[in-house]
Amino acid sequence: MRYSAADVLTLLWRDLGTMILIFAVLFVAGGAAAMFLPKTYTARASVIVGLGQEYVYQPIQGEAARGSAPAIEDIVLSEVEILNSEALRRRVVAKVGLATLDPKLASAFREASGRKKTEIEAAAAKMLGDSLGIHAPPKTGAIRLTFRHKNPEAAARILNAVIAEYLVYRKEVFRDSSAPELARQRQAFESRLADANDRYDSFLNENGIGDFPSDKTSLSTLYGAVLTERFMVEARLREAQGRLAGLQPSLSQTPSEIGLQRDIDMTGPARLTALRVERQDLLSRYRADSQPVRDIDAKIAELQQLIASGGANGDKDRRVGANPVWQAVEQTRIQTEGEIASLISRRAELQRQLASITERQQQLTSLEAEYNNLAVERDVLQANVKALATRQEEIRSANELSEAAEDNIRVVERAQTPGNGESLRKIAFIGAFLFAAFTALCAGLLRVFLRPGFASAEVAERTLDIPVLATATMKSR
Repeated sequence: MRYSAADVLTLLWRDLGTMILIFAVLFVAGGAAAMFLPKTYTARASVIVGLGQEYVYQPIQGEAARGSAPAIEDIVLSEVEILNSEALRRRVVAKVGLATLDPKLASAFREASGRKKTEIEAAAAKMLGDSLGIHAPPKTGAIRLTFRHKNPEAAARILNAVIAEYLVYRKEVFRDSSAPELARQRQAFESRLADANDRYDSFLNENGIGDFPSDKTSLSTLYGAVLTERFMVEARLREAQGRLAGLQPSLSQTPSEIGLQRDIDMTGPARLTALRVERQDLLSRYRADSQPVRDIDAKIAELQQLIASGGANGDKDRRVGANPVWQAVEQTRIQTEGEIASLISRRAELQRQLASITERQQQLTSLEAEYNNLAVERDVLQANVKALATRQEEIRSANELSEAAEDNIRVVERAQTPGNGESLRKIAFIGAFLFAAFTALCAGLLRVFLRPGFASAEVAERTLDIPVLATATMKSR
């Protein structure tokens, strides 16, 4: 059928009585149901959420992103999620009891058993969630809570129980449960550290090392000191050998003995004087050409000739002793030879010490890689144990502080018993009216489109696309 709007209105008008009947029946039924709707009372409360320690990121190790925190909107969303959680609703139901929430459910719960009780508890939690309203204004830390109930006192009590359980439950949610795992990891690291310390100590004892870096530094310092000393000894040895080489010619050229005292023999001149005195005495008795005078003159002449030739001059007494210059040179030579021997021995000892130090340095160098591996492993394990211990203390302290106070949740307003109730009767009446009118209209349209035949000549023309030449009214039987 092809109906125009006017045709539809015409046909609906024909079925107006049926539509009014349907509307009246549904509206009366809906109105009667609305009359029995009870009043509901809405309790209100609000809390303020701020940044707390539980939202500040604390890594177990390292400093990457330490202290970072989410925005206040994200924090509020997290708290709203906790308030909406099924676990919180079940805790509230268990705290206030089914009788406070819904006496009918409490009565059914007492008569039920097993799985039925679980279903009733789930239904009670759902009922609580349906009646609980949570609103968080954007860009603020406020959360507004409402709860609807037929009993005003029960509404306030239940909403306050929600807030109280929320404050307790969120502590459990944010309580860091990694402490046992940290303790286990710390124990494992301490065991590995003890093993690393044993291997480290055994390595030092087996190789005679007190402290590897200190020993290596001490050996380098000692090597430099001994090498410097050897160069100094070598220089002194060369100096002493040069001094000894210079003393040898001086010692060979210097006499070992020298005269200390010399007494000259004066016998010839004295005898010559005596002969001259004797001649004068003879001249007093003899003439100058006498034989005794000539004899004594001959003796005087021979003695003078002897004295003139030096044959009568000699040492009467002579003392000889050691040459002090030679002695000084010889003493210096002996001391220099002793110094050379001492320096040669010292040089040999210094060379032996250098060889020993070099050997020890080479030994430490060959052991350095193994020592570094042991030391690095030991240091890393110590750092891990320290980090885990620090983190354990931080978690313990944070848990104790969170148990003691809520530093970021402030209850602005707790629920008070609402004085005025709200009724849904008006809304129910309006809903019943709209539903009855819509149903009656649908019934009328259904009759219009399911009616057999053509309602009018115009409908027949539009539907069959042929002209209608005449119409006749239906005869009554």
